[in-house]
Amino acid sequence: MIYKIKATVPVSKVFMREFAVRSDMNLFRFNRYILGELCFSTDQMVIYKAYDSKGNCTAQYGLFDLGDGSLDKITFADVVGRGQMNIELIYDLRSKRKIDLVIEGEIPEEKRLSYPCIIAEKGHNPGQFADKYEDYLYENPVRGAKAVLEDVDDDDDEEDEEEEEDQIYDGGLEDDTLD
Repeated sequence: MIYKIKATVPVSKVFMREFAVRSDMNLFRFNRYILGELCFSTDQMVIYKAYDSKGNCTAQYGLFDLGDGSLDKITFADVVGRGQMNIELIYDLRSKRKIDLVIEGEIPEEKRLSYPCIIAEKGHNPGQFADKYEDYLYENPVRGAKAVLEDVDDDDDEEDEEEEEDQIYDGGLEDDTLD
């Protein structure tokens, strides 16, 4: 069985990844995979908080057993079987930065794909230790083609310098006091 998982960052309207994972994949292997895909350091502590359909936190999974099982013992089949379709991956415990993971359901297995894999993506990766997620596309306003063309300087800088020098020398020779 293959599950489709949608990953979003709460502070971004842009970032999104959709993963396809096998139901027998444990959270430890998925953690290594997702951190690698996001270019995060894999030697940091993480916690997965699982929520039920009502939004109640029903379990916490970590590298060490926090009472609900450790990452290497819990599979996606276990998580779905417990009705935990929403998971928070807290990747920076100090700043409480997280990625929301929503198990959207089953999808058909494609024989040509190797699982886990990314099946859709949007936005750039968040910085693991950055102060905030920056949506570059939305912070810098997009300029129209006309504005870009108006800013293009087709003249060579050398020609500009020569004209400037000519004005300086010509100005000194055309002084009216020499008459």
